[in-house]
Amino acid sequence: MRFSDLEGRRVAVWGLGLEGRAALAALSARGIEATVAESDADADVLRAAEVVVKSPGVPVSSPLYAELATAGVAFTSNTDLWLSENADRAIGVTGTKGKSTTSSAIAHLLGALGEEVSLGGNIGVSLLDAAATGTVVMEVSSYQAQSISVSPRVAVVTSLFPEHLPWHGSEERYFSDKLRLVSQGASLVVAPGHDRALVGRIIAALPEGATLHLTHLPSQGVLAAGDAALAVRTDPGRAIGAREQSGLIWDGVGAIAPGDLPLVGVHNAHNLALAVLAVAVALDITSGDPRAVQLLDAVRTFAPLAHRMETVPSRDGRRWIDDSLATAPEAVIAALSVFPDEPVALILGGADRGLDLSPLAAYLRGRHSPVHLLLIGPAGARFGREHAIDLPHAAIEFTRMADAVAWGLSVANPANVVLLSPGAPSFDEYRDYADRARHLCELIAP
Repeated sequence: MRFSDLEGRRVAVWGLGLEGRAALAALSARGIEATVAESDADADVLRAAEVVVKSPGVPVSSPLYAELATAGVAFTSNTDLWLSENADRAIGVTGTKGKSTTSSAIAHLLGALGEEVSLGGNIGVSLLDAAATGTVVMEVSSYQAQSISVSPRVAVVTSLFPEHLPWHGSEERYFSDKLRLVSQGASLVVAPGHDRALVGRIIAALPEGATLHLTHLPSQGVLAAGDAALAVRTDPGRAIGAREQSGLIWDGVGAIAPGDLPLVGVHNAHNLALAVLAVAVALDITSGDPRAVQLLDAVRTFAPLAHRMETVPSRDGRRWIDDSLATAPEAVIAALSVFPDEPVALILGGADRGLDLSPLAAYLRGRHSPVHLLLIGPAGARFGREHAIDLPHAAIEFTRMADAVAWGLSVANPANVVLLSPGAPSFDEYRDYADRARHLCELIAP
């Protein structure tokens, strides 16, 4: 939906946070009057509207949303309004995990090649507020993707596993909402070729005429065009992928060893490979292009984001890792996989969203190097009840994260690595994941 579609209609803005305020300012600048509903208590304002500009925080599973949709009220959002007028210059990045790192890396790589680039969306800058010039790399949450009616020209999907289920209403609805970034008309789609389940879902959502580009290496095997009735790009000029032992490789261009990558862990190497492939696809760069070497080399200068496998100073000589943004079990597995042969003290838990914790339990069941589970919050307590008794790893339950950190600092802790990778939100104790990370740093500061 475009801003021009709102002219002369009864418009309401639902939610008055960052995005709601940006929507009001953008509407006012275009001479479009709008009423405001700060919460469900203002339901009559919404019932009187023809179009509602919905903030991402408003869940589509709410009874009021269902009532309005049934009554024929049309919904749009900041993301939808901006994309409807700017899709051709947008690179959209979504995924359950990895989207912030990947979108930031794409923006960095474009800038290193001399392109004019802006970064916005879920990463913290409203697209309507930003001076969104040149190519715009936009991080898109599932909340934002749910409302879009137009896809960006280039859509990147990093990963897909269940999260935010209460907001979306079901696992399948979450997957469907997430993949609207692809399904609403994307021309070029980039995804990790090693994740066959994800690729299958993308194929089902892919618009007619779109091309799917997969990270891969020739020896790993890829999906061939015959696997589905669509174009799956496997040209040798963009054979880009990641391996745990080999790092990031672009066949015919070069390689970056794991120790020289700016981020630790093979999952981060996969995210960086996605970023390289996305830029190569967007700018039509293949291995024979002089820009290819420059593009690959620019990976080395990417600055890691905070709270994503970030080593933080401590007073006890151990290596403390802030991975506070890991709010799903699959993200915890990726973090632990960085230390396959080392004992790790893992701070696990927080607010409980009812996610299936069995994938993490299965990983721990097969892991030989010990993990000392420091369980916190309702999610940690549930993991202890449902899974810890059957695992070959010690588990201790703590009332607060501060108590778990104190144990991690003590002589009782035999591990040299302490990992805050909670696999759950922070809202049982903290404002957000950054506040949780800040408190960790305070507790262990030299």
